Amino acid sequence: MKPKFVFGIGLIIAAVIAVMVFTIMGNSSMEVQVNDLLARQRAGQIAPDRSLKLIGWVVGDSIVYDPNSLHLEFDVVHAREDLAANLPDAQRVRVVYRGVKPDTLMHEARAIVTGKVNSDGKFYAGNSPDALLLQCPTKYENTAKEASK
Repeated sequence: MKPKFVFGIGLIIAAVIAVMVFTIMGNSSMEVQVNDLLARQRAGQIAPDRSLKLIGWVVGDSIVYDPNSLHLEFDVVHAREDLAANLPDAQRVRVVYRGVKPDTLMHEARAIVTGKVNSDGKFYAGNSPDALLLQCPTKYENTAKEASK
């Protein structure tokens, strides 16, 4: 093979690898739970431009939605047990989302929110379609009971 041909193939392979690496790095989100996020914030370990995936349980009384502006806010806590036994003392993170309120957003829903922490301490969800994912516990209870039989 000619050296120009080998050089051209090597350059193409290097470009493809570089595009893959930068794409993966740009789409990666560190998963954190509520207590972990708050601890990292206090320690100053959260970069403002870092994309995070926050996992928590929705506090039903905290849901505020304005259908005119599509502005949605709600609190999440670390564990489902915090909702029943320790809600007044449980650490919370306020989530801000812009979009239509999902039907499954209710008390005790498990939320997975991709976004960033702002300087005001609130967690702002991104604009992607999967920035707010919810798993309603009552929706899956019958399926879990049938599977255990």
